[in-house]
Amino acid sequence: MTTPQPMPPKKQKRVAVFASYSPDGVLPPQVLPYLAGLRPLVEAIVVVCDNDLAPGERAKLDAHADHVIAGRHGEYDFGSYKRGVALARETGLLDRADALILCNDSCYGPVGSFAPMFETMEARGLDFWGGTDSHQFSYHLQSYFVAMTRPVFTSDAFRGFIEGVTKQENVNQVIQKYELGLTKVLREAGFTSGAMVENTLKGVHPKDPSYHNLPALPLYTLERGLPLVKVKALRRSAANIDGQNRVLAWLKENAPDIHDIATSDFDIQRFEDAGRVAFSLIMPTHNRAWCIGRAVASVMAQTHGNFELIIVDDGSTDGTRDLVEREFGAEIAAGRIRYVYLSENLGVCNARNVGLAHARHPWIAYADSDNTMRPQFLTVFANSIIEHGDRDAHYGKFILVGRGSIGATPFNRKTLLEKNFIDLGVFVHRKSLIARFGGFDSNLRRLVDWDLIIRYTGHKAPVFIPMILLDYTDDDGHTDRITIRESYVRANVAICSKYSSKPTVSTVILGYNHVDYITEAIESALAQKGNFTHEILLSDDGSTDGTARIMERYASKNPARIRNISRGGNFGISENYRHCFREAAGNFVAILEGDDYWTDTEKNLRQAEFLTRTPEAQMVFSKIELLNMGNGSRRLLKRQEGLAPLLTGADFAKDENLNPIANLSSAMFRTDLMRNLPSVIYEPRMSEIALGFYIDRMGKIGFIDRVMGVYRLNPTSVWTGASRVSKMAQAVETRRGALRVARSEHRAVLLKRLNERLAMLRDAEDAQTRKPAA
Repeated sequence: MTTPQPMPPKKQKRVAVFASYSPDGVLPPQVLPYLAGLRPLVEAIVVVCDNDLAPGERAKLDAHADHVIAGRHGEYDFGSYKRGVALARETGLLDRADALILCNDSCYGPVGSFAPMFETMEARGLDFWGGTDSHQFSYHLQSYFVAMTRPVFTSDAFRGFIEGVTKQENVNQVIQKYELGLTKVLREAGFTSGAMVENTLKGVHPKDPSYHNLPALPLYTLERGLPLVKVKALRRSAANIDGQNRVLAWLKENAPDIHDIATSDFDIQRFEDAGRVAFSLIMPTHNRAWCIGRAVASVMAQTHGNFELIIVDDGSTDGTRDLVEREFGAEIAAGRIRYVYLSENLGVCNARNVGLAHARHPWIAYADSDNTMRPQFLTVFANSIIEHGDRDAHYGKFILVGRGSIGATPFNRKTLLEKNFIDLGVFVHRKSLIARFGGFDSNLRRLVDWDLIIRYTGHKAPVFIPMILLDYTDDDGHTDRITIRESYVRANVAICSKYSSKPTVSTVILGYNHVDYITEAIESALAQKGNFTHEILLSDDGSTDGTARIMERYASKNPARIRNISRGGNFGISENYRHCFREAAGNFVAILEGDDYWTDTEKNLRQAEFLTRTPEAQMVFSKIELLNMGNGSRRLLKRQEGLAPLLTGADFAKDENLNPIANLSSAMFRTDLMRNLPSVIYEPRMSEIALGFYIDRMGKIGFIDRVMGVYRLNPTSVWTGASRVSKMAQAVETRRGALRVARSEHRAVLLKRLNERLAMLRDAEDAQTRKPAA
């Protein structure tokens, strides 16, 4: 007997109202692909832009939209929905429609096609439905995509609701009144609802809000068939529990068209570097065999794989070591877990300091042996580190599992000095801060995390991530907990009087076959003087002319000031820069290329003082003198005349060469900025132009109107010694690199300069072709 097959759903005549907003009047990149994907499935599309459209933008919509409304109304998406529905009624579009779709530009899509979602949801026979639902505040469909059947959009309930939309003061009021309100009004009118991906997730406690917002879990929704990804989930680390880099990797494999559209935005593309962020996790333990297995397992289950776990056993006698080696022997053998056993109990501060001394990676996190990290813990921090490249520390929320209380609030320095609201278990910081501010104070027996966090956040505010990343065991019944054994009052009094510091500068000297010049470069760095701490890093890139031997000799003669970090091979200029920035211990880093030298003995002092008193500046450079090695002539650059003390990308764009810096040997940077440069800056090699436009995103660029060094025009260098064709090819590539990182307002100028260099390259190639053979 044949089982009867269900009838396919009746083909719907659908009308879509699409809301968009762009402050500059240029359609966001996700709009046209979204409309193109929607077009085959609907009878008509009404696009409503809550802004005036820039010239030429309306024409882009002609292939997709039947009607376009443009003009600022300030009523958010529901104001656009109101206007689009009204037009659809007036023009008769809704008279013949079976379904009305309300959607907006807050998503990239469709991932694949909208068709499966329509087929699935329309087959369920619901009156209205959405992409996702939420139980935050109250049950509702999230308003970025809502579909309504004819009985719904022709009802008095819907008509009264949509025509009653008015301007609200902020987006939170829009959510409360209209996003929640739409579902409430329609359900109270007796209509049934559902979502393509329904939220059935639960946290560790009924009060746990972690999973209220499904679009913050884009991998979860994508894998369940939702063909949309929130734009903010790809642009803001705090809006994506799964991690931007993991979502981008999924899109690259499963929806390369959407991946390419998304990564055309630098603010999204940069997250692809998040996998490079490496962590050392420090876990001190003492007689915690009863709980440590669960804590270690939570670390091993991280979705971010670039980490090591350092367990420091502070003299346990309860079999902790045997348990860990038995349950996690494979991870220990693979090096993912390093087990350090202390023969006597030294206390948690010393144990953590031992762990820090063993740490090999640039970012430090802390894992207590009685708490559990959520799987996305390191992924969220890695993406936050990419997004906020200038910050030294990040922290998130934690939940007390037993009570459901949630810890951590947005950062406030004054409040932190009064009481700690940041738990060390959700606090991540640069390893370099240990050298600057010291490790854990072994004189303290309690509140050691508060003491460390005060010191590590005093110079720069940390990034607050409003996500619960740690499940904190709040069972105070175990007498081994510090909160039971040690006095809070004593620790609180001990913390209330400390802290101070002075600038540190790392000079990095990069050499490659500079035997004739490297001595003068090193001597000019050694001659630097002033009230700052100075280290000189020498890094040879596989020279074959004796440069490396000179560096070794200087390092052995000046061990208190010079570190030779050469690695004995040729890794290329970009990787050599990366290596130097990773090794730099100072808070500022000055670059000195091996064939240049400094003439002002206070060059580093003046630049370090400038950056210290000008926190908005991410780098500073000074005038440079050009020395022509061919004829011995010297000159200054006209482009450096009349520059202001603080520059932006606009100043670079005004320069015909896009390069007021001229040479990196004239510059000093904030070290953390340089350690976290995106990969695109190094492709094909680091240039002052791309670097300048990238730094414009991070802050200002300082200028000191004083000649402080000499830039040799060396006939053997990559630039000076290059042919006309090679120079123009390099110029083209550096301008392409700048285009990838520059703010949108500079793109027009950069494109113009790029086209100029392309034309010059073609002329040079033609001239080379016409040149008769010798």
